[in-house]
Amino acid sequence: MTISPQAIGTRCSRISAQPGSTSKRWNREELRRCGATGTTKSRDLNLRGEIHPVFANWVDTGPELDRELEQPLLLASRLLEDAGLPWVSDFLAHDIFTENYPGRNPSCRCSFGSTYSGSRREGVPQTIVRHHRASWATPEHTDEWLRTTKRQLEGQMAEALTWQLDADMHREKGWVGYTCRHPRCELPLDELDRYENIRWWDRGCEDDRRRNLTILVATEFPARMAELRRQGKEHGEEYLLTAFMAATTLLHELGHAVYWKDCRALTRGLREPYYGADLEMELGDSFVASIFGGWVPVPIKDLVQLRKGLEFSDGIAWSQSLSWDSHRLRPKYRAHYSIPVDYVASLFSEESWREAQSDLLRDVIQPKALSPCLGDIGICPQVSVDKQHATAALADFHCNGQGWMWNRFPGAPFRIPQYDGYLCPDLDLPVATDDVIEEPRPRPPLQPAATLTPATPNSDNDSGIVIFSPFSPLSPSPVREISLEMFPQPPRGRKMDTTEKSVDKQQESGERRKKAQAPQMPTFVRLAKGEPDVLSPVRSEISADELRNRLSQLLGVSVDELDKFFEASRCA
Repeated sequence: MTISPQAIGTRCSRISAQPGSTSKRWNREELRRCGATGTTKSRDLNLRGEIHPVFANWVDTGPELDRELEQPLLLASRLLEDAGLPWVSDFLAHDIFTENYPGRNPSCRCSFGSTYSGSRREGVPQTIVRHHRASWATPEHTDEWLRTTKRQLEGQMAEALTWQLDADMHREKGWVGYTCRHPRCELPLDELDRYENIRWWDRGCEDDRRRNLTILVATEFPARMAELRRQGKEHGEEYLLTAFMAATTLLHELGHAVYWKDCRALTRGLREPYYGADLEMELGDSFVASIFGGWVPVPIKDLVQLRKGLEFSDGIAWSQSLSWDSHRLRPKYRAHYSIPVDYVASLFSEESWREAQSDLLRDVIQPKALSPCLGDIGICPQVSVDKQHATAALADFHCNGQGWMWNRFPGAPFRIPQYDGYLCPDLDLPVATDDVIEEPRPRPPLQPAATLTPATPNSDNDSGIVIFSPFSPLSPSPVREISLEMFPQPPRGRKMDTTEKSVDKQQESGERRKKAQAPQMPTFVRLAKGEPDVLSPVRSEISADELRNRLSQLLGVSVDELDKFFEASRCA
């Protein structure tokens, strides 16, 4: 994936000079023309199959709401199994809380203050490493990780998660889903996820380190679908879009749960790690974006209006997910592209899944027309020309009474440090350079150490060469005391030819004459690079006497015995 060129203007230039600095509101006529709203075609939601065990444990729903939840649960199960397992495997197929996990250290130049430092001391990862994208990840590796992930999702994760509808949280908090880090047990919303409460529940599951979670989903999803059914609109676009947003909410909360299911994830600030190269700290959006190719579904409605009532009659849109893989700038106005109703209808069609068995990601799940937009900042001109999606650029900041602040979840900073805090919408933002983020790389699995296997006369290797084998244990060799007898002795009493002997004597006498004529220089031996010189710190050379003393200490023999050895070698 390539990074699109960014227009880098001066810090004092107007907002029109930089991509992502121009706003654009939704146009209702454009939404109708692109098939995002105003469709009259009858839609059937006819997915069949079994609901994934991780979504199966619901409490206090009732027959009517169970009926409305069936299709969203089936779609969430399909999307998880066919597109979500690689992302989940980076949490479930690897122990992300070990001391040597490569994602323990911050992956950008700014440590985000004392909270980040405290998180490092508490032993939680700062970044989730994308193992499935490692260069050494063979198909055998990925297959094993996916098998492990499936087992954990169907076993431990399914047992640890309890799903529950909540009729108050959207009205009181504006939430459509929430992952509670402990069993709810009828606690009010304001008392959920207090550190002391989580710690108290964790004491009961410290043996297997698996935490029991309650995931809350807004009752408005199935209640609105039931109301539309009573009105005879169960085949209309609003019913279809509501079911789709309910399915993505389930996946969003599962993205949080795969991290918080481990008791070791608890910190005072309840912070999550970044995933891979994500620029925003939001695991739920990260999981959904990984399924849909870098896009997150959102309602086409002002957030204040949406809080008054959860309904999607105005349509839904793709919101751009920002990643260091593609972006070096946080746009002030985030690009949005409308989602055609026909696309959502194909996701709920059993025939569409059956016809696209060869490539589900390309043919059914991910929006093909938005592929050229992944690396862009702001609205992609090509999509505007093609008129397949209505476009909007919505403000990614708001006024908090003291100045303009970035939109973000409480306590979740943006990954590029200079984009935190207040901003001036009339000025250009700096474009981040490549040294801002250092994404941790997955370490390859440890290979067995090579050991020596002696060759046997009857083996295929008749050459007598020692074979290295990673499967044969190497027996420990006994420690031997160094003595003079361990050194090779010079040959004795070898008979030499008279002619050969005279030639050797002539060469030796010639070498002695050259040495006598050469000027006498002190003899020094250069040490290896980087070796400390204890005797003389100002130079990297030692004399022959110093070298002799060091050899004597190293070998455990006296200087006299060492001189005898060298004298014998010269006489040979």
